[in-house]
Parts: sequence; structure tokens; C-alpha cells
Amino acid sequence: MVFLWRISPPVSYPQGSIITVSPGSLYEIGEELKSFGAIRSPFWFRIAAIIVGGERNMKAGQYKLTRPQNVFVVAWRVARGERDIETAKITIPEGFTVSEISSLFDARFQLFDRQYFLTHASEGYLFPDTYFIPVTATASSTIKLFTDNFDRKTLGLPVTKEVIVMASLLESEAKTEEERKLASGILWKRLKLGMPLQVDSAMNTYEFQGLPEAPINNPGLVSINAALNPKSSPYLYFLTDKEGKMHYARTFDEHKTNIAKYLR
Repeated sequence: MVFLWRISPPVSYPQGSIITVSPGSLYEIGEELKSFGAIRSPFWFRIAAIIVGGERNMKAGQYKLTRPQNVFVVAWRVARGERDIETAKITIPEGFTVSEISSLFDARFQLFDRQYFLTHASEGYLFPDTYFIPVTATASSTIKLFTDNFDRKTLGLPVTKEVIVMASLLESEAKTEEERKLASGILWKRLKLGMPLQVDSAMNTYEFQGLPEAPINNPGLVSINAALNPKSSPYLYFLTDKEGKMHYARTFDEHKTNIAKYLR
């Protein structure tokens, strides 16, 4: 009898409500579901999740709790992403800005406040990825979804604000992983020497020394890793020609020659 009571839906079950399950461990998700009143026992939620095979791949996001369900059904739903809410596929390309991301949310997202998103989303920390987002999503819940994914994808990396700013520059300036690592080595070297970065994607880098005050877009993991793992080279300058190919130079005279040859 105690077992049946433990797995049964609580009296406080939020029938008809929409809850947001955050990314996390089984323990964290179980505690969160209990706080919503969706389950009685986080312990039995963890057991149920293991039984239904979802312990390694629980699906964060919004879930509609249409009617009371026992802990095994709740675990099964979260394991398989059975949200009972219409979702829309949104893909954020690497290098998209906050403004460009906000434009992806069309009339399907009636609760999405674009101005709130533009005001509160932090450039650089909305991780580029493919998402299946409930059409009921708000700007606030969407920001949390993107930033939680950023935290998960960069877990264990020594990410700082300066690294993300650099990664955003690399995202705009170079295309391939190798080019980004080389450009990273050049830009970090220029910073160390007290030289302006002079990258085309951020105009103030022509006038002032140092990095921009904030990221200029939302970089992907390749650019973040390139910022963290710059490749050493004898170069101090680079440019991208009209076909998108990188050209490097050791001196300013060589750089001017490249400009004349590839950009004019």
C-alpha cells in the first residue's frame, strides 16, 4: 500500500498546468517535479526513469499536465519528450545575433515577447543548436532553454567572458576550424603586443586596443574551442578574400600587398 501511495499522483498535482523541466540529473529533475507537485517521491521517479530506459537522456522542456498520472507515466513522458504541447523546430546557426534569433520566432509563438527577448538575452550565451520549442514558450523560458544548453555544452571548459568575445570574433572572421585556430593565435598575439585587433566584424577594434566589451554574436563550440586553443604562427595579420579564403601576413607591408591583391 505504501508503494502504491508513493507512485500515485499527489493531491497537489497541477492538473491542466504547463511546467518547465530543466536540464539536469535524475536527482535534480525528480526534485524539480516534486516541487511542481507532479510526483510524490523523487526516489521513485529515479527508479521509474531507469526502468523505462531514460536515465541518460531525459528531455528538458515544457510539459502539459492534462490529467493526474503516476510517477512511472511521468518518467516515461520525460524520457521520451511526450510533452502534449505542439512544438516547432527552430535552428540557430552559429554566429547569429540576439536580434537574428528573435526573428526566428514567428506568429506560431503567440506568448513570445520579442522586445523582452531583445532586452534580456545575453549576446554570446544563446547556444547555436536545433531546438524543438513549444509554441507556448515565452521569451523568458526560451532564454533559459538556450543558456542552459550553453552551460551544458561548455561544461568543463575554462570559459570566460573574454573567451566568448574572442569566439564571437572568430565566428565572424573565419570559416574552417583550422582557420579559426590560426586567427585565434593571431588575435591573442595582437592583444599581448598591445595592437588593435582590426577585425572587420567589429568596427571599434580598428580604433581601440583590446577586445570588444561584449560578444558580437553567439558562437558555436568550434569557435569557442578555437578561442581556447589558438594555433601559434609567425603571422600578425589576416584577411578573408571575396571567395571566403584566408590570407596571412607577417608584416604590415605584406598585409597591404594581400589587400591590393585579394580585395581590390
